[in-house]
Amino acid sequence: MFSAGDEFLNSQRGNNNPYNQDNETTWLDWSKLEQNRDIFQFFQRMIAFRKAHPAIGRGRYWREAVSWYGATGPVDFDSRCLAYCLRGASDLYVMINAFWEPVRFRIQQPGNWNCVVDTSRQDLATKAVDGLDYEVAPRSVVVLERAC
Repeated sequence: MFSAGDEFLNSQRGNNNPYNQDNETTWLDWSKLEQNRDIFQFFQRMIAFRKAHPAIGRGRYWREAVSWYGATGPVDFDSRCLAYCLRGASDLYVMINAFWEPVRFRIQQPGNWNCVVDTSRQDLATKAVDGLDYEVAPRSVVVLERAC
């Protein structure tokens, strides 16, 4: 969930319920839009991505459409790493590294994949994934889309 201004790093200084504030806590500092244009563009791209992939927000549960994995095999809840494949009109493979060091993931679904989101990269261009291994930077999320 986003609050107004999150898309350009405006802050409410930790106040998650500022409905009764009419002061700097809730006022938007529009100068941050230019200071954080790259974050704003990332948000724009993520919103467009979400709209282009209705399988993410389908009206029914993901139960039969999702497969869960760890970094290199079955889910390991102690590893701080998780991956899943969401099948839909276009399949998505998501790798989440909550660890403070890079982790090499083994993509558990065969096929040709394109990296469409890597939160550790400044470059927002889609790139083909070479092979079934992908190093995910610390505290980052990577989204792959199956190439047609």
